[in-house]
Amino acid sequence: MTLGYLDPGSGSLIISAVVGGAAAAGVAVKQARSRVTGAFRRKTRPAPAPAPAPAPEATTETPAEAPAPAVAAGDDDA
Repeated sequence: MTLGYLDPGSGSLIISAVVGGAAAAGVAVKQARSRVTGAFRRKTRPAPAPAPAPAPEATTETPAEAPAPAVAAGDDDA
């Protein structure tokens, strides 16, 4: 009986294919289980939306103007 030679690249390719296949099988089982259990799950109605907040009242007052900064005489540093 003669066994074939597997170099490290071939070995890692086989291992990654096995790991990827296991992951894909796990996802497929999870999706199938979700479809089966979803068919028997009770449907619930969504909660009603909350009422909108009342609009704030408009004011006709204008804000007071800020006073201009005071400049002292003789502050010419330039």
